[in-house]
Amino acid sequence: MENATFTPQTTRQVLETASEAAGVDPRGAELVRMGENAMFRLAAAPIIARVGRSVPAGHKETRIASWLASHQFPAIRLAPVDREFVPVGDLVVTFWKFIEESEQPISSGELGDVLRRLHSIPEPSDLSLPFFEPMPKVESRLQNIGSALPDDDRAFLSNRKKELDEQFADLTFELGFGPVHGDYHKGNLMRDQNGTVRVIDLEDFCWGPREWDVCVEAVRYQALGWVSDEDYAAYTTSYGVDPLNWTGYPVIRAIRELNMTTWLAQQIGQGSAIDAEIAKRIKDLHSTKSARQWNTF
Repeated sequence: MENATFTPQTTRQVLETASEAAGVDPRGAELVRMGENAMFRLAAAPIIARVGRSVPAGHKETRIASWLASHQFPAIRLAPVDREFVPVGDLVVTFWKFIEESEQPISSGELGDVLRRLHSIPEPSDLSLPFFEPMPKVESRLQNIGSALPDDDRAFLSNRKKELDEQFADLTFELGFGPVHGDYHKGNLMRDQNGTVRVIDLEDFCWGPREWDVCVEAVRYQALGWVSDEDYAAYTTSYGVDPLNWTGYPVIRAIRELNMTTWLAQQIGQGSAIDAEIAKRIKDLHSTKSARQWNTF
């Protein structure tokens, strides 16, 4: 099945095929999210079935989940089914234990503490992780967007990526390399009903510089103003490092802003608010000093 047919209808068909191999009942499954992946909550068992666009990525996620579980690290867990990983053509279905989420918000201190614990896990000897790439999807996004974005904007964003690739290659990382989450923020943590904060979304897990994970909250604080002074202080105290004191931070900030902008640019034409936000972000990227008053999507 081609990824171009990644729709609620076709992913449900993929789920039904995979469910037979996994030994679960797909009847009445509820589509809870449709985006980079399709997430279905099964009606017959406390399981989330995730239909993904990449078979290798799905395989990687299940292996990472098993590795984290072997260290009793609080993360999403694989469901007890016949097969947790089922390829169906070009797509893949993975099966996960459903997390009944608590209403208690996750604090910035917890965000830093969980990341510190994640970065402290002994490196796996039997798990081959892909090497970190700071902007793996920018060029493909720009190609897929095509003429929907003005030529000047696409050329600027493409050239910006080349500049940042060169700057990234010159960075000196003080925290060393190891397994990193790749997209670490509060949206990828969940608190279960027992109060345990769990890491979810293992799709971008890789071998890379720990600063990549650590800097996400710094960008949200210093560049975007989405985090308060008090919360940022709690985050850095819990992790033990303030990435704003690292000379490489401005490069990581610029890379994350470019990733965020091209991610949103894929939705161009889907509404005036989105189109205005895309234009604002691209304009802001022309200056590293202008205030980023970006909206969340």
